[in-house]
Amino acid sequence: KIKLYLMLLLSVILLQSCAGRIKTVAVPSLMQKVDYEGAVISQKKHTVTLAHYTEFKHVKHKIIFNLLVRNMGRKPLSINNENISMEFRGKDAVIPPKKLEIQPLEDFMKDLEKDYFNADTRIITKILRHTELTASMIEMLSDDESGIGATKTMANSYLSRLLSSVDDLEETIRIYEQLEEIVPPLVFKPQTIMPARNVTGLIVYDTGDIDEKAEGEFNIVIRVEGEEHKFVFSRSM
Repeated sequence: KIKLYLMLLLSVILLQSCAGRIKTVAVPSLMQKVDYEGAVISQKKHTVTLAHYTEFKHVKHKIIFNLLVRNMGRKPLSINNENISMEFRGKDAVIPPKKLEIQPLEDFMKDLEKDYFNADTRIITKILRHTELTASMIEMLSDDESGIGATKTMANSYLSRLLSSVDDLEETIRIYEQLEEIVPPLVFKPQTIMPARNVTGLIVYDTGDIDEKAEGEFNIVIRVEGEEHKFVFSRSM
């Protein structure tokens, strides 16, 4: 009974580790550079840098970029959401191109709260499951002395996971409280850039209408004083 249980557990772990995950990577053109952190640099009269931002651990159905624009001219220039456009082009020809709009800060903060609340719920569910499994292992320990070593090891393993999940819950709550304060100033806002100055900010797109397994490309265009700075980020398994 114990050996069968251990074999089933190992099978589940292997299946989970083999599950494919969607990855998004930059595809720079021959005229663009990539810095040591993976940001793509487009240099014309003005400089535009774009990087895929992945620091929000529990955010779902979003793609976020860190945008930097440097004014290399002699006059102030203005930039706002209308200077930025993005389109997702699926690898499968059946999927029509889809234009995406920058998500307003207020909507993003609501989604952020929901995503972290769901993360807390998942961790609490995990805590309850580990508590139940630990209790089951202890019960098996008393019922089947022939497998006492393996059962005790499993019981200790689930107890360790339980304590780790409690730590995860505390950490997730703490991080969300910090994000409430630090995210709004980080998000891109329309503004005027003075000569030889930079502006930077996060641009957020909701990808909820795109199949989470769909492969393709995000094509972003940043327009600065008539210049078009084009960026491509590939989305694939």
